[in-house]
Amino acid sequence: MFKNNLKIAWRHLIKDRQFTFLNVIGLSAGLACALLIWLWVSDELSFDKFFKQDSQLYQLMEHRKASDGPILISDESSGILGEAMALRVPEIEYAAAVAPADWWPKFTLSAEEKNIKATGQYVGKDYFNIFSFKLVDGKQNTVLADKNSIVISDELAVKLFGTTKNIIGKPIRFQHERDFYVSGIFEKPPYHSSQQFDFVLSFEYLKDTQSWVKTWNNTGPHNFVLLKKGTDIIMFNKKIASFIKESSGDTSRLALAMHFSDNYLQNNFIHGSRTGGKMEYVRLFSLVAIFILFIACINFMNLSTAKAAGRLKEVGIKKTVGAGRYQLIVQFLTESVLLTIFSMLLALVIAWMLLPAFNQLTGKQISLIFDTKLIEAIIAVTVTTGLLAGSYPALYLSGFNPVKILKGSFQSSVAELLSRKGLVVFQFTLSTMLIIAVLVVYNQVQFIQRTNPGFTKDNVVRFSAEGKIQDNEEGFVTALRKLPGVINASSTFNNMVGRNYGDNGIGWPGKPPNEYVYFEGFRVGYDLIETMGMQLAAGRSYSKYFGDERTKIIVNETAASLMHVKDPLGKTITLFGQPRQIIGIVKDFHFESLHEPVRPAYLVLSEYHGVSNKIMVRLKAGQEKQAIAGLQHLYESYNPGFPFEFNFLDEAYQQQYVTETRASALAGYFAGLAILISCLGLFGLAAFTAQKRQKEIGIRKIVGASVKSIALMLSADFLKLVLIAIFIAFPLAWWAMYSWLQSFAYRISIEPRFFLMAGLSVVLITIVTIGYQAIRAAVANPVKSLRTE
Repeated sequence: MFKNNLKIAWRHLIKDRQFTFLNVIGLSAGLACALLIWLWVSDELSFDKFFKQDSQLYQLMEHRKASDGPILISDESSGILGEAMALRVPEIEYAAAVAPADWWPKFTLSAEEKNIKATGQYVGKDYFNIFSFKLVDGKQNTVLADKNSIVISDELAVKLFGTTKNIIGKPIRFQHERDFYVSGIFEKPPYHSSQQFDFVLSFEYLKDTQSWVKTWNNTGPHNFVLLKKGTDIIMFNKKIASFIKESSGDTSRLALAMHFSDNYLQNNFIHGSRTGGKMEYVRLFSLVAIFILFIACINFMNLSTAKAAGRLKEVGIKKTVGAGRYQLIVQFLTESVLLTIFSMLLALVIAWMLLPAFNQLTGKQISLIFDTKLIEAIIAVTVTTGLLAGSYPALYLSGFNPVKILKGSFQSSVAELLSRKGLVVFQFTLSTMLIIAVLVVYNQVQFIQRTNPGFTKDNVVRFSAEGKIQDNEEGFVTALRKLPGVINASSTFNNMVGRNYGDNGIGWPGKPPNEYVYFEGFRVGYDLIETMGMQLAAGRSYSKYFGDERTKIIVNETAASLMHVKDPLGKTITLFGQPRQIIGIVKDFHFESLHEPVRPAYLVLSEYHGVSNKIMVRLKAGQEKQAIAGLQHLYESYNPGFPFEFNFLDEAYQQQYVTETRASALAGYFAGLAILISCLGLFGLAAFTAQKRQKEIGIRKIVGASVKSIALMLSADFLKLVLIAIFIAFPLAWWAMYSWLQSFAYRISIEPRFFLMAGLSVVLITIVTIGYQAIRAAVANPVKSLRTE
């Protein structure tokens, strides 16, 4: 029986080539899109899930309470939190503090006369017991037992020594200052790790060089714990909540543990709960994949039910000779699944061809590898799509009354017509919503790129102040300013883009005791405000002409407003208990992305010279190449043996919005695909309608109807459906995009032009799609259509 159904399905698909072609193209496009999105979603969901003890791996966070502000969740905590907690909380098997790689610029490592720039981080001794990065050489328990040890990646080992064999115990010169000795080699962190680094040093060594990391009141490091199996995380969090208060007396900070591998996708927090982040885009594009696949299935349903008239006698005869409804349903579902299999094979080819471009667009390294997971997904999607697409036609065709069919008295039901029209409306509702979404997302991304961040981000080069530059930073910066093509130069402890240094150490008259208020702190050199093109709202910048400026402070407008200090210029506030006189108020500038409001910030003259200092150089437009060559020559004259590496500030600024930029591009492609699939179905329906009404059209032409009037008649019904879809889509799209825009502190308004552009686009596309069939039917020779009468 199955073989017979397969033959009938094959013959029917071959016989009606236009029907088969439209469905295969529509379904394969939808399936290819769904497959690419599935690969992307699977890739996103797999980040940080590869650790052997993932279910037990948690990060210690801080729940920070402000008296007049929202509850904040911070991934930064005291550098001694984890080790102190491990001594007193038996549920913790291992704990390790980490000063992460993104804190630091690339370090210079030297071995065998090679100087290599590499990314590194400082980690606690049990780091490799917590994170199961594979050790090629060395043991998890001992590689970081000595503070003079360094553990390097296999890739870095090859760069420095040309091999990974027999290098344990060999020295590596760090920043041309001191030697560390190789105690282990690990496989470079895989692509799906959110932690990317080339080497690790002992956190104990960092404690010796920077004492602030071993105090309770200073936060910054990340702390990770491996909990014992069976630990109830809810009870554990209740147990550790007051740990910071008991250890330091600080009542504004509560400790809590959160599952580490959830951080990659759910890195936003509201009122202490995970929300938003990259997971929003995973959900969004998963929904888009389902919608597009559903649109493709609707095409099959509509065309199958529309073509039902041509199969009425087949159904009637089969029922008359004893075929049951179940057998007919199986036959039609077999036909649907067979067509879906062809479509899936074509979709795999399309996905394989598009994958390189898709990877470039999304910044991924996805491969189409037919493992068990992918094969199961392909089979599941193929069968589900085939059954979904064929379910309504199968139930519809198998339900005909054979007597009425064979007497020729069967007529299309009102329910059939309404269902077909409803599916068309649904298709174009989704397509219109996607077009509006594309317009809103694109304009928000453009708004981000056009918004002045409050400083000059273009033509600003930044690089590390390391080696001998640290000993003569002022002389180096002075020499920089004299180079051709350099407008100005300065130094800072900060990245200028993104938060990397903050505290609650600011005090002012009237501040409530024990109130936690986060300030971003900028440690800057002379002329940084001028180099960055920041604007002063009042007062002045730091200047050598005013003598010792180390007791002065500059605040931004938000900080001045927050402190409620009348006429703040000249007033004295405190920083970590030390008095500071306000000499200037800088206009607010965006050191975070536009997702966040501008936070209070202060700028103090840098007294610290360390490996994280950065040099900022503003170049003349059009002279970048000449200026950078001069920078490199000057840098290497100060620092022989240090490779010169730099980046542009505007690149770092744009990197904050890479997710939105990619989402905008993807949404555009998805909207175009949804419209294409919808139009394929509309094209098929228009062709069928013209064929079904060809005798009516012939009679109308004979009695004097014009080509124009007939074309309008055939187009009118479809245009009505599309217009209904547009007006349904408008409020739904407004609600969806309004909700999305709420994630930005600075955002565009949803303008009427977005809806007008989307509506006109859909109407024009519809007219072009059905216009061809309508005109073709209208100009046909009426003699041919009436010849049989």
